[in-house]
Amino acid sequence: MNLSLLKGIASYLRDFKKLSYFKRIKSNLFVGEFDKHRIYFDLTKGQSDIFMCEGEILSTHIFQAPFDLKLAQYCTNAQIQEVNVDGNNRILIFSCVRMESYKQMHFKLVLECTGKHTNAILLDEKTCVIEALRHISEMKSSREVKVGKILLPLPQPTHLKPQESIPSSCEIPSILLEHYHLYATKNMQLKRENVLRSLQSKCNALKQKRDSLPSEEYFINQSSLLAQWGKVLFASLYLLPTTKITSPTLVLKDFDNQPIEIALPSQARDLKEAGNLFFAQSKKFHKKAQSLFIQRENLQNKIDFLEAQIVCVQNVENLDDLEIFSSYSSRKDSKVRDSSSHQTSCECFFIEGFKVSIGKNARDNQRLLESAKADDMWLHIRDVPSAHLIIHCGKRKLKDSIVQKCGEILTKLYASKKGGGDFVVDYTQRRFVKVSQNANVVYSKHQSLHYRV
Repeated sequence: MNLSLLKGIASYLRDFKKLSYFKRIKSNLFVGEFDKHRIYFDLTKGQSDIFMCEGEILSTHIFQAPFDLKLAQYCTNAQIQEVNVDGNNRILIFSCVRMESYKQMHFKLVLECTGKHTNAILLDEKTCVIEALRHISEMKSSREVKVGKILLPLPQPTHLKPQESIPSSCEIPSILLEHYHLYATKNMQLKRENVLRSLQSKCNALKQKRDSLPSEEYFINQSSLLAQWGKVLFASLYLLPTTKITSPTLVLKDFDNQPIEIALPSQARDLKEAGNLFFAQSKKFHKKAQSLFIQRENLQNKIDFLEAQIVCVQNVENLDDLEIFSSYSSRKDSKVRDSSSHQTSCECFFIEGFKVSIGKNARDNQRLLESAKADDMWLHIRDVPSAHLIIHCGKRKLKDSIVQKCGEILTKLYASKKGGGDFVVDYTQRRFVKVSQNANVVYSKHQSLHYRV
């Protein structure tokens, strides 16, 4: 982070009076809302940066570490008193106050953009550490960062490089927007490669599993053969001199009066028991063939869905979308349990702490609808047989940007398989969706979003 730019940003931020929130949205990425203007702070060691973007970067995780809880406690609806840079150190200091019912809480939010020592620290009015992003013990540094300890000031640098001119406040927004484009470009290719590698690996594993399944034809033929042996054996019992087994094979005539050799099961004690064993084994082979068909179909559905995701990732132009695909390319299939205690796998990911589930086929769609709560949000592309999407929000308030992003994901997944076009996504609470057979639904009190993919 350039010192001159940091001083220009401090000057720009002095015009704002209210800090609505300051929270973490990625491991080292924070966002603060200043008088309804969102500014992002990347506190990655050695790569600190500050930027703005035209849209909103949605979080795929909810961070609940002690530092995040303290940020929510202190930085929600706080008043900004001062914004300064610590001399010639690349440290941005927000002096704030939060109004409580009977008292005022004075605190400082310190953002240290100091290379490998980059950190974010909350201080009280006596400069004692309330909490920090990275704790530093006295064993590692003479400047200890520990809860309850006074934070010592960082010595000023003695050898300064020639400084660039400090940008004016009116120049800062365009500079920060350009920083976001550089940040997105730098991370886009690496993130895309990682997501594609993960998705392709999962897809190849599923294809290998599908191809290794035995053929249903073998089990169907064996089922038919055993059933025929059982029928011929029982039809011929009255012609035989005894029902005792006297040899491992038996030659009889079938219903076309053709000779047929029957291999008798070794565990049968007589011919009647052998016939019953033939029928029992025939049913097992028939069920095995059916289960193989279902298993192959389920694997193919997962493969198709992964291939749709791969196409989406290859064509995505937004780093925010890549983060979402990344969040559930590395997540195992979620198990949704319905009231009948059946389980079905579905794809799921998280946006701003809200779990989002997508069905991969009609069976998944139906069970997903059955498992959803009345207050959850349901989305579906109008007049198109496609995946149903549930945002598991319950009674929590849902931001429009989350619904908009979920609708966008739905249309992109569909377009990756069926082709692009103009789509309308309807959404409403689950309570207004009536489910019929095969996940066909009738719904009311809905709103619509329009997309062109």
